[in-house]
Amino acid sequence: MFLSAALAVVLSQPVPEGFRPENTAARMTFQPRAGSAAWSFDWADQEERVRGTISPGELSSGDPITVSVTVGAFEGRDFDGPVSLSLEQTDGPWRELTTVAAPAAPPRVWTARFVPPSSGRYQLEVSYRSSRLKPLRGPLEVGMGRVPRAVGLSVGIGAILLAVVYGLVLLFRKERTSSP
Repeated sequence: MFLSAALAVVLSQPVPEGFRPENTAARMTFQPRAGSAAWSFDWADQEERVRGTISPGELSSGDPITVSVTVGAFEGRDFDGPVSLSLEQTDGPWRELTTVAAPAAPPRVWTARFVPPSSGRYQLEVSYRSSRLKPLRGPLEVGMGRVPRAVGLSVGIGAILLAVVYGLVLLFRKERTSSP
């Protein structure tokens, strides 16, 4: 009974003047930057900093994507807990989540691999718990997959054979029309 009375008193208090609710979701996002061989991202708050790389530099469907993350503290010991890495298709149902245990020895790098099934927009999430749960999100754009090598070779060989046959047909056609 006493707890509910105290809660009623707290909830009945007016909102302090000048109070403006704040959207903290914007502070929990990062924007990957393209590099020569990989993408990179940085994020920091008052307690920790997160740095990561996404490779390869050209993200395409059907090819593995490797995400590597380091979490460092500004004060005290560095973070040494598990990190969850997930890749989720923004416009579709596909999602993959991997929880990576802390590496045994420094340098502490948490790494996960994902294979996106199709091209489109994806969201990468890096989450860990230090003083509180910190889910960091950033957008990724995955392009069309490359043509498999066997398909490319067969199309190339087929085109060469077609050109040879067409050249032979033209050559023999000229001989028939030139001889009376």
